[in-house]
Amino acid sequence: MNRATVFPVIALAATLTACGEEEPKGPPMSEIYVRNESSTEANVRVKFWTKDYVKVSAGDKATVRFVNAEGANAVQVEARSRKQWDDCWVTMNVGQTIVVFNATERIGCRAE
Repeated sequence: MNRATVFPVIALAATLTACGEEEPKGPPMSEIYVRNESSTEANVRVKFWTKDYVKVSAGDKATVRFVNAEGANAVQVEARSRKQWDDCWVTMNVGQTIVVFNATERIGCRAE
């Protein structure tokens, strides 16, 4: 064999070998669910875990995904209203739903 045919064969063999490898898995992810029953847009985040808020319009639903490397079963979730910037928070299990609702002069939160 000459060099012109040996090089493509080696390159093809190296490429096929790399295709069989699995990508390393990232950190474990968890999620909570949000249901906004209030009359205003709510910004929701998992306290101590995420810095960014997820915006949930009035009457809408959303899912918040976050890295859970420690495997925690319970998290604190904070919700802020867009109108008055009042807030509420609730301690809930991973996988539960936080419901944001109209309370007396503020928004309220509960876990379901």
